[in-house]
Amino acid sequence: MPSDSWINLLDQTAEAVADALATFDRWGDGGDRPDQYLLDQIADTAVLEMLKPAGVSILSEESGFLQGENSELVIVDPVDGSTNASRRIPHYCTSLCVVDEQGPLVGLVLNLANGERFHAIRGGGAFLNNQPIGPTKCVQMSESIIGVAGPLPDDISPSQYRSFGAAALDLCSVAAGRLDGYIDPLAHHGVWDYAAGILICQEAGAVVGELQGRELIHSDHSLRLGPIAASTPELLSQLGVERQIDR
Repeated sequence: MPSDSWINLLDQTAEAVADALATFDRWGDGGDRPDQYLLDQIADTAVLEMLKPAGVSILSEESGFLQGENSELVIVDPVDGSTNASRRIPHYCTSLCVVDEQGPLVGLVLNLANGERFHAIRGGGAFLNNQPIGPTKCVQMSESIIGVAGPLPDDISPSQYRSFGAAALDLCSVAAGRLDGYIDPLAHHGVWDYAAGILICQEAGAVVGELQGRELIHSDHSLRLGPIAASTPELLSQLGVERQIDR
């Protein structure tokens, strides 16, 4: 499938989630699992209704791995930042990433609270609302603003830090120059949280790595890793990553 067709499919899928939640009013209700909200299940149903007819394999946080007819895999977090959504904090999104034999091919992140749309195609740059984006040129930790998922490690001392609660959007903020870097010091993210954001960062010109140097893209629903992104290699090193992950 051409890249433009993938973008169209991901757009339709993200919009289906937005439509499913447009009149939703049970934001605090729990789902079938202790770590799940009803909103996650509603969003996942919308995702599967759009992706299954395309014949792709799907790895969803909510429904696990579903084998398709095609070689491509779509990694999806129907709602990244579910707790934010449940509390009506306007920082949550749908994150979708198409992966082929070479790795991430197309990524799309739609902020469900304000409609901002980030996307990237491998080798084609990264965009916010179809306008090109790029990271800052920050090379000094002491001058940086860092996004963090969890407590800030004692050996990292940025100028300021933020904990927003939605990894996909936080990574997109690095790609767009809103944050200088991002770190998950707890290594507690599933691949659906960051796959699209990692591609968007790389295509924007930011650099990425993993807390222990592991490969970030995989299809293991149980595996948790620590994604890290930075505007420059120098800043990535100061976040504790000596080896960046290539495109």
